Amino acid sequence: MSYCAEADIKQVFGTTNVDKWADLDDDANAANIAARIAVAVLVADDEIDDSARCQHWRIPLANAAGTTPRTIINLAATIAGLWLYEARGSNDFHPQTGVPSHRLAWKAKWVRRTLHEIRTGIRKIDAE
Repeated sequence: MSYCAEADIKQVFGTTNVDKWADLDDDANAANIAARIAVAVLVADDEIDDSARCQHWRIPLANAAGTTPRTIINLAATIAGLWLYEARGSNDFHPQTGVPSHRLAWKAKWVRRTLHEIRTGIRKIDAE
């Protein structure tokens, strides 16, 4: 069971952006784009599951009815989108330090913070 679908990623980042980020060869090959998006979903699933295992959550994360919490869907879609975006490398640099960065770095920080909050019990999700 995947935590998010392609539609969730596109809801977070926009269809045009996701399709562009997934098209590493810049050839508009629909099959390759779909395959990369599918891999991004798997990467996001693994990131979330790896984090949840630190506190012995039941995998996949779901409530008693078997529904994935919306927070987890949003986290997975964000992780997947970031994976696609970051595959092209960074053209942005922090203005003070000159360290490579990108315009979505704040979303990556949000993901790390939210996963930490779930692991440590600061944030309670509806999952077993």
